[in-house]
Amino acid sequence: MDIVKSRDIINRKDAQDSLKKFIQKINKENKDLLLAPITFTLGDEWQIVLKRPFESYRIIDKFQSFLRKYEIGIYIGIGVGKISTNIYEDTRLMDGECFIRAREALGIVKNKNRFYNENLNSKENNVYFNAEKISFEKIYDGIREIASTSDKDYWSEDKTNSDIIPLDINTIINTIIENTEVLKSKITGKQMKTIELYRKEGSYSNMIKKNDNISKSSISQKLNDSNYFLIESNKNVIYKLLKLYCQIREGN
Repeated sequence: MDIVKSRDIINRKDAQDSLKKFIQKINKENKDLLLAPITFTLGDEWQIVLKRPFESYRIIDKFQSFLRKYEIGIYIGIGVGKISTNIYEDTRLMDGECFIRAREALGIVKNKNRFYNENLNSKENNVYFNAEKISFEKIYDGIREIASTSDKDYWSEDKTNSDIIPLDINTIINTIIENTEVLKSKITGKQMKTIELYRKEGSYSNMIKKNDNISKSSISQKLNDSNYFLIESNKNVIYKLLKLYCQIREGN
């Protein structure tokens, strides 16, 4: 993770101090998930190594929600793979496939020229998942033949498409991540306050009991206008797809 335009941040030191305290909190609350404590690597960049990589987007969402309060955006590269060194408390001492792929992913989202970026389709998305590709041909017997027949029928009128690139889990994960990040970017400040209150209280009725100035209709409108429930559904799908990916990798 790396802060977007960190030098332009107003009260940069206060933001950095708050971030360090937040990271200490995450380290404490997620000891069972973290392979090692979260480490600052270069300037405003930090590195997170998870025992369960499929929980990565949940952790990302926590950081985004926290930094949004300071109007700070972050670039995030997710890398999944093996670790080739011993496990150390300082993640900077470790190396391997997951670190290389995470660094590559970070480079992709930090690419300023999005017009020529083949991996991203929206300037609103700063998250990319990078790992060994797993196509559906690898999962299901006979899928290649079915897909091949289907593709030929679909592209029969297009003479330029003789071969169709097989669909892979990685592409689906990144597509849902990108759509979710675009939806998140459109949430207004007022909508976010309602979302945070809803998460805290757990229901419309609890929100109304503790806040006389809001109504059920206004809560519902803000949550729906923000696409809150769609975003939550997407996050659940991302979690499940990442878990499926990890299960397949572990089985190889």
